[in-house]
Amino acid sequence: MSKIKLLQLKDLEPLIRADPNQKIYTLDRYYKPIQKIPYLKRFKMVLKLMNNKIYNNFLDIGFGSGIFLPELASRSEKLTAIDKHDHVEIVKKIIESKNISANLLKADILNLPFPDNTFDGILCLSVLEFIKDIPKAVKEIKRVAKPNAKIIIGAPVLNSLTDFCYSIIKYKQYANLLHKSNHKTIIKHIKNNLQIKKIKTYLGFLPINLSLFFVLEATKEQKSFN
Repeated sequence: MSKIKLLQLKDLEPLIRADPNQKIYTLDRYYKPIQKIPYLKRFKMVLKLMNNKIYNNFLDIGFGSGIFLPELASRSEKLTAIDKHDHVEIVKKIIESKNISANLLKADILNLPFPDNTFDGILCLSVLEFIKDIPKAVKEIKRVAKPNAKIIIGAPVLNSLTDFCYSIIKYKQYANLLHKSNHKTIIKHIKNNLQIKKIKTYLGFLPINLSLFFVLEATKEQKSFN
C-alpha cells in the first residue's frame, strides 16, 4: 500500500494551540514514533476495506483533527465530514489551505443532518465507543446510507491488553471516563441493523476479544419488492 495522505504536524499547529486535548488525540497518537503504529494501522485497515474505489458521496463521521481527510478526499467525488467539537472552523481553514475538497459540518451522529439514502460510503472510526445510545447511532448511519453502501466502522476493544496499552501512554483514566460503550455492545447493535461482511482485528492473529481494536465492513441490504 502506498503512503497514506495525512495532514502534517505543522498543518495542525493552529488546532493544537486552540485545543489542548489535541495533544492526546493527535500529537501523541499520530506523530510519536511508537504510539503512532497502532493508530496508523487503523487507517490502513480502513483503506483496505474501501478498496481502490472512488466513492460518489462519502461521509466521514467524527473527523476530529481532520488528519485523515486528505486520503478520504482523494477517494471521493464528494466528501462530507462531521464532528461535534468546537473547532470545526479551524479544521476548515486548515484543509482549505491544503486545497482539500471537503464539506465540514458541526453535527451529532445521533441526529445526522442528511436525507435518507444519501451516501454510498460511510466511515465511523473511533466514535461509537463514546456514544451511550448505540442503537440510535447505528440506525442513523443506516438511514443515511444508500442501499448496498459500504459502511466501515471501527472501535477499540476493551480488555486487559488495551488497559495495559492505555496505561503506558497515560490514557487509561481518560479513556475510562469517556468511553460509554464497549466493542461487544457496538458489534451487537451493528448486527441488529446492518449486514456485516468482514471484521478485521489488530492484532490480526488474536481473537477479537483479545485484540486492540476492530474495523468492520457492513452494508444496508437492498429492499426486495418481489
